[in-house]
Amino acid sequence: MLLRPVQLRSWLFLGVSFGLAHSGMGKAVVPQSANSNNARPGVEIIQIRPSETNPAIKSFNTSHYVYVNREVNAAPQTRLAADRHELLLWLPGTQATENEGPGAATKFCQLAATLGYHVVLLKYPNDESASVCREDSDPESFEKFRMALISGGKSKHLAVSGVDSIENRLTKLLFYLKTTRPQEQWEQFLEGDSIKWTSIAVAGQSQGGGHAALIGIKHRVARVICLGAPKDYSLALKAPAAWLRKESATPKTHFFAINHQQDHQGCSPEQQFANLRALGLDAFGPPIDVDRNMPPYRHSHILTTNYPGTKVDSKDAHTTAINPHHEKIFEKVWIYLLTENTS
Repeated sequence: MLLRPVQLRSWLFLGVSFGLAHSGMGKAVVPQSANSNNARPGVEIIQIRPSETNPAIKSFNTSHYVYVNREVNAAPQTRLAADRHELLLWLPGTQATENEGPGAATKFCQLAATLGYHVVLLKYPNDESASVCREDSDPESFEKFRMALISGGKSKHLAVSGVDSIENRLTKLLFYLKTTRPQEQWEQFLEGDSIKWTSIAVAGQSQGGGHAALIGIKHRVARVICLGAPKDYSLALKAPAAWLRKESATPKTHFFAINHQQDHQGCSPEQQFANLRALGLDAFGPPIDVDRNMPPYRHSHILTTNYPGTKVDSKDAHTTAINPHHEKIFEKVWIYLLTENTS
C-alpha cells in the first residue's frame, strides 16, 4: 500500500506516547475519568459551558468539549505530528434531551488532536431533526431549517436566535479560548470578529454531518467529513434536497462521507447514495466498502461499511462508524477521513 506523505506521517505518529500538560481556564476532564472517556496520552479534554463564553446564551447550555495536545499545539515536539494549523469543528447529531457528555465522537476527536488538529466539539440547539422537512413541498425546506441553526433565523419548523446559532457559539468559544489559553494560538481561527472558515475542517454525524456539508457549501473550509450523513432526501419531491446540488464554496475534493449499508435513519441507503451523487462525490470513484478494502480506499470520497457483517438495527447502524467501542475497527478509516489529500 502506497501512502501519500501526510498520510504516512499520520500512521507513524499513532503509536507515540505523549506527556500531559494543563493550563488555562475551563474544567479539565481527568484522563482516567469514570465516564469511560479516557483520553489518549497527551490529549487534554476541557469542558466549557456556552454561558461561560457568552452570558447571553441561556439555553442548550451543556458543555462544549475542547481537545488539545499541547505538545503539538503549544510546545511542538519534533517526534510528534505537526500542528496542522486547522481546527476540527465537530457537530453532534440530534439529541431529544440535552446531554452533558461529549457523546460518541470523543474518541474521534481525541484522534484528531493527536494528528495535529485543534478540536472543538460544539453544543448547539439540536433537539429537532431535519427529517421533519421530508414531507415539505418547498425544495428549500431542508436548507432553511439548517441555516436557522447555523446562522440564526426562522424556518417552517424552528426558530433560532443569532445568539444560539452554531456560528455565534463557535465565535464566542474561540474568543474565550484565545483569552484563556493563549499559548495554543486559537486566534488563528479568527479573522477580526468572524470565523476564519478556510482554517476549519467541519465534521459531524447524522444531523451534524448535514450541517457540516451545508457549511462547506456556504463557506470555503479546509475539509468536510460526514458520518451517517447527509440525510436530506425529500419524500414529497422524491429527490435529494436542493442545496446538495448548489454551487459549493468548498471544492468537492474536500468532502468525504461514510455511511452504513443498513442505515435507514432519515432516508434509505439508496436515497443516501442519491444525496452523495447530488453532492458530486461520485466524481472521485464508486463507493468503497471499508470492510473489504484498506487505506487509501482507492482515494474514494464515498465510503461504506456493513460492520459487523450481520443484520443490525438501523439505529445501531447509523452510529456504527463513530461508536467509541468500535475505535480499533474504524481508526484507520478516521485517519483517512482526517488526513486524505484534498488537492
